[in-house]
Amino acid sequence: MRKIKWIAIHCTAGYGDVDSIKRYWKNVLGWKEVGYHFFIYRNGTVVQLADISKVTNGVKGFNSNSVHISYQGGVELNNVNKAKDTRTPEQKQAILQTIKTIYDQLKFNQDVSDIRIQGHRDFSPDKNGNGVVDPWERIKECPSFDAIPEYAWIKGPESLRQKGII
Repeated sequence: MRKIKWIAIHCTAGYGDVDSIKRYWKNVLGWKEVGYHFFIYRNGTVVQLADISKVTNGVKGFNSNSVHISYQGGVELNNVNKAKDTRTPEQKQAILQTIKTIYDQLKFNQDVSDIRIQGHRDFSPDKNGNGVVDPWERIKECPSFDAIPEYAWIKGPESLRQKGII
């Protein structure tokens, strides 16, 4: 098993299904591997696209140490060029359950308490060196919400269990 440093949260920046996204990765981007390990539909259904032991194409330069979760959406329904947090309550719950699944799979091979959960945009370079990726420094808006503070309380599977995520 590879050592995981990050769980990267993504949005699809559209409303296509798993098959359409796979076609995009293959036919438009020319990728041989998928972009995410997990895809979450608006109704909360989770589809695992790759085993977490496999490297996927979620964040260039960080994939060897990351597991990638994406939710369907992240843009306005009628304007895919406008980023928006469109997570449904079901997706929010499914993201937490998927994080717990990842921790449960990794906890036998590494200390999971030091894994950082952040959005794709948080991998952007900190150009002014202030220790924060400011909005003007982001290479993209994905996942269309601020994942770092939202998930900062998660320090492993036990913290999820304490909040009732089983």
